Amino acid sequence: MLLIFLIPLIGLLLAALLNRFFPKTHFRGYNILPFFFITACSLITSYQKKPSFLPYGFLIYFILVIIVAINNAIKYKNISLGKIFGELWDYLTACSMLWYLGLILMVIL
Repeated sequence: MLLIFLIPLIGLLLAALLNRFFPKTHFRGYNILPFFFITACSLITSYQKKPSFLPYGFLIYFILVIIVAINNAIKYKNISLGKIFGELWDYLTACSMLWYLGLILMVIL
C-alpha cells in the first residue's frame, strides 16, 4: 500500500531534480512521470484485486496512437515527428496523472 503513494512521489522528486540540474534541455523532468504513474496504477488495480489489464491496455492504446501519428506524418510529409512524439508524450503524462488520481479516489471511496 505504501508503494502506491511512494512511487509517484519518487517520480515527482526525480522530475524536479532533472528540471533543476538540466534547466535548458529539450527533455523536461515531467517526461519521466508516466513510468512512475502507470506503475502506481498497476499497483492500485492489484491492491483492489481488480484485473490489471488497465495499465497495459492504456499503453497499447498509446502505442496505436503513435502508429497513427507516424502514418500521418509520412503521408503528409510536413508534420514534424519530434513535435508529434512530444505532444503525444505530454498527453500520456497528463492522462497517467489523471488516471492515477482517479484510481486513488476509487481506493478512498
